[in-house]
Amino acid sequence: MIADIPCSSGFPLIQCPSVVGWITVAMAFVIFVGSVYLILAAVFGVRMGYLVVAVAFFGWMIIFSSLWAFGFWSGGLGTQTNLGPRGTEPHWQPIVAGIEVASERFPVASKYPNSPWHVPAGTATTAHVSTGTFTAAVQEYLANQANAQLAKGGKPATVESTDFTVSNIEFTTQGKTSLAAGRAYFNGGGPALTVIAYHDSGDVPVYSFAFLGVSVIAFLLHLPFLDRAERKRKAVLTGGRAPEWRGPA
Repeated sequence: MIADIPCSSGFPLIQCPSVVGWITVAMAFVIFVGSVYLILAAVFGVRMGYLVVAVAFFGWMIIFSSLWAFGFWSGGLGTQTNLGPRGTEPHWQPIVAGIEVASERFPVASKYPNSPWHVPAGTATTAHVSTGTFTAAVQEYLANQANAQLAKGGKPATVESTDFTVSNIEFTTQGKTSLAAGRAYFNGGGPALTVIAYHDSGDVPVYSFAFLGVSVIAFLLHLPFLDRAERKRKAVLTGGRAPEWRGPA
């Protein structure tokens, strides 16, 4: 029997941005935002130029991230939400795999394939989608586990997800959590493993709302300083005393 497997070790893998992606974003920010700041700093000074750029940038980000999160019919009446960077997608997360399985978190796992486990219900289309997504999750999970073991032995990762076959798929629920189970085996031979997975609803809008929240906070923090700097500048232009000149801005 294999004990519960941490979610971080299985499907789905998070695709991390490449170094080239980070460099591209940094260069774009420096070129497009930095060039505007240089012009404003030459006109308003270093401090006020920064405040103007910051307030304008975070104000724009509030609008942009709001469109990401809520859509606001930006693409017509059928505009969908969650248009920006996407967090974790809904997926089947394998938690137990072995010839015999048991789970403290989901005790019903040990009853598979008996009741309350059942074949997928509903229309043929919905049943196909449920079994298909579960099959893909199990295949990728087992391929990752096999390649990890090969890597420990100093061997190249040669196992593909299609090298596994999943059958006898059944579903059940425990509380509000949907569970799926199936028999999986390596096409090249070996024992059949029982794999249990739960359905993770994911957190797709997390980045859109994070951008929106940070933008609102940063906008509100910079706005009073810009107002204060503008009042001082207006006082100088209308007859007040200019600050001591210390060379070009």
